[in-house]
Amino acid sequence: MDIYCPKCGEPWDPDEAHEQAADTGSTYTKVMRDFAVRGCRAFGGRCSAPDGTPDATFGMTRAEASGALFELLGDDVDGVASMLDDMTW
Repeated sequence: MDIYCPKCGEPWDPDEAHEQAADTGSTYTKVMRDFAVRGCRAFGGRCSAPDGTPDATFGMTRAEASGALFELLGDDVDGVASMLDDMTW
């Protein structure tokens, strides 16, 4: 299951955080916390312009939903990924 950038809505595999942690000498938890704040930039990517089209069912974009779930669930990345998957994006 993917997680979505809370800034632009791009999908990312959570395993990318393990790779980024190994490359930078950090930890998975620190990288995921950075992702929740900075989005794609935490994985060395560039955030694209966010898709401003809200989902018809939930009334928010992927980026907005992802940002809200990271705020609510904190370090529970599996929970964030699962809830985003349940939103059928």
